[in-house]
Amino acid sequence: MKPAVQRRRSTSAALSKALGKSRYHSSREIILSSTHGDNGLPAGVFSNSNSIFILDGRVQLSLGLQTQERHLFLFSNMLVVAKSKSSSSLKLKKKVHLSEVWTGSCLSEVSEKKMSPDTSFVIGWPTVNYVVTFSSSEVKERWLSMLLWHIYEMKQTEYAKTLPMQILVMDKEKSSSNTKLSISNMETADNIIKKATEDLGVSGRPSDYHLWVISGRDNPAYPLIGHEHPFSIILGCLRGSVDQWPGPSNGLQLPEGHETSQLEQLPRDRQCHFILKPKPQALGQLQRAPLQKHFKRKKSLIDWALRRSVSTPTGSPASQSPANPRKLFGLSLTSVCPEGTLPKPIMDILYLLYHEGPSTQGIFRRSANAKNCKELKEKLNSGDEVRVDGESVFVAAAILTDFLRNIPDSVLSSGMHHLWMEALDKESRAHKTEAIQSLVKQLPEANLLLLKHLFGVLHHIEQNAVENQMNASNLALCIAPN
Repeated sequence: MKPAVQRRRSTSAALSKALGKSRYHSSREIILSSTHGDNGLPAGVFSNSNSIFILDGRVQLSLGLQTQERHLFLFSNMLVVAKSKSSSSLKLKKKVHLSEVWTGSCLSEVSEKKMSPDTSFVIGWPTVNYVVTFSSSEVKERWLSMLLWHIYEMKQTEYAKTLPMQILVMDKEKSSSNTKLSISNMETADNIIKKATEDLGVSGRPSDYHLWVISGRDNPAYPLIGHEHPFSIILGCLRGSVDQWPGPSNGLQLPEGHETSQLEQLPRDRQCHFILKPKPQALGQLQRAPLQKHFKRKKSLIDWALRRSVSTPTGSPASQSPANPRKLFGLSLTSVCPEGTLPKPIMDILYLLYHEGPSTQGIFRRSANAKNCKELKEKLNSGDEVRVDGESVFVAAAILTDFLRNIPDSVLSSGMHHLWMEALDKESRAHKTEAIQSLVKQLPEANLLLLKHLFGVLHHIEQNAVENQMNASNLALCIAPN
């Protein structure tokens, strides 16, 4: 058996060799074997003879309600994230240039789980944040100090220390304007919000505004918390576009010191777009369009179960749908569906997902902004009147999943668990279907009602799996309890 130090060195060597074959930001799943014979650390494979291995360790990365076990490797110029496949192999998940990594202390805005600042901090890169948790406070402090030092060192060596940043500014009066700022590689999103609001003299305080970024054609708008570096987002977008550009003679290169001119050559759908707009609580009395108006352009037929409950006849008493239950999460379905209808907030979320879900890549799989989820959940749980039409579809998906996972006794009734398992063990598809249909009829009326609506939405999303990349198996994995 190899000594611990030797095993660690061989793992790092194999990792270094494998990483040298791919570009920055690679998310390709490469198996890295620790049985590699070289016990050294060949820095040259990083295309930079000055690349030095610093430290590595096992951590937990948390985002929203999800936590994943990962292995971090810190080098003098990059951060590597890997996943353990076995005791002798790792799978490469991400590698990021250190100049594009940021840190923060806003744990509650990234993860819904309670994390201790003694062993955790926020780490991120364009355009995602995680809470990283270490085995002890000493290990956490060592990692944080090393990261901050080497991030600073890498930023000092960047050839471009300033870049132009175009921002669309929307103020409380619904008017919009554009401003162009020169930003440095050390400025945070909060710094830039203050600079932009002062530059344009918009109403309200800088803290009333949120900076959003759209980094590419297929990515939704992402709200920045405040500690992120927009400079890194812009440069990361530029590097990613150059990496993806086909052919050696396309004319778009990334020569050192010419990043600004290269930004102007990028097609518009590959550029980063920044939007500065008021936070929801700063909107005051501004009225949002009603849910039905928001979806007026949608012409597709709604599943019969959805159509049946969303379309309330004129003159029907409001009590037919419990719009404002005093509590929504963690209660039995019978108690929140006293009139034989689902709570209005849940119906609104299902309606939003029915229309936006099929065209949204990674719906239910991609994580939502933890702070927005927490705020919306608190409003729903307190009985506040809430319109979900202005919410992110990812937030809606996360809230629905949270609602399902908090149903006491589960929507399928945990007391019937062995019966469901027996039904799945039936040999033929016909026998399975017959057994499942029989069990469904035994569920409480409220549970059956929710299942009809839920499966109507999921089926509609699955029918467009080619676009959203969420087939039945993927949806099942994301919806099922942890």
